[in-house]
Amino acid sequence: MKSLAILAALVLSCWPAAAQGADQSLTPAEEAAAGPATGDGTAAARAVVESFHEVLLGCMKQADELGFQGRYDRILASLDENFDLPFMARTLVGATWKELSEQQKADFIDLSRRLSASRYADNFDGYGEQRFETHSEEPAARGTIVVKTELVQPKDKNVQFDYRLRRVQNRWRIIDIYLDGMISELVLWRGQYRSLIENEGFAKLVETLENRIEELSRE
Repeated sequence: MKSLAILAALVLSCWPAAAQGADQSLTPAEEAAAGPATGDGTAAARAVVESFHEVLLGCMKQADELGFQGRYDRILASLDENFDLPFMARTLVGATWKELSEQQKADFIDLSRRLSASRYADNFDGYGEQRFETHSEEPAARGTIVVKTELVQPKDKNVQFDYRLRRVQNRWRIIDIYLDGMISELVLWRGQYRSLIENEGFAKLVETLENRIEELSRE
C-alpha cells in the first residue's frame, strides 16, 4: 500500500489542494427523501462503509494475485453499490451540469467512477497488517449521517476517514469522504474541476481525467 503522503494525495485528489468542510447541496426533493437519521439508519450507514472497507482490505491482501485490473474491477463494483456517484458528479461540476446533455452527464458519471476506481486500485496495492476500525455514527445536516473510521497502520501513522452518507431509494450511500476528519474529497475536487471548466472548458476537464486514468493504470 502507498505511504500516508501518497495516499492523501492520490486517493483524495488528482491535484494537491486542501479544504475543510463541504456544502453538498441537496435539492429539496433529495433532502425530503433523506428524512431523519434514526438509530436503524445509523446502523445501516455503518454497514455500507464497512462493506466498502472489506473490499479495500481484500484488494490489499490479494494485491499481487489480482493485479491492477483485478483490484480495479472489484473496487468499481463496490463504488457502484455503495456510493451516490451521480450526486457526487453533479456536485463536482456545479452550475455547468445544467448545460450538459443527458449523454454528457451519463458519460461524466462513468468517467468519475472509473477515475475513483483507478485511484483506489493504484493506492491499495499491498498489505502490511492494516485494518479499518469504525468508531461511531452520527446524524448530520440535511438528513445525512457521518460514519467515523480509522485506517490502522502498524508501520505508518493511522489515518482517519470519515464518510458522509445520504439515503437514496431507501439505501444509504456515500457522498463524501473526509481525510483526518477535515479534508473533504468533494471540496478538493470541486474547486479544481470548476476552475478547469471555467478556464479551458468542460471538454478539457474530460480529457484531463481520461489521461489521469490511463496514467494510473500504468503506475
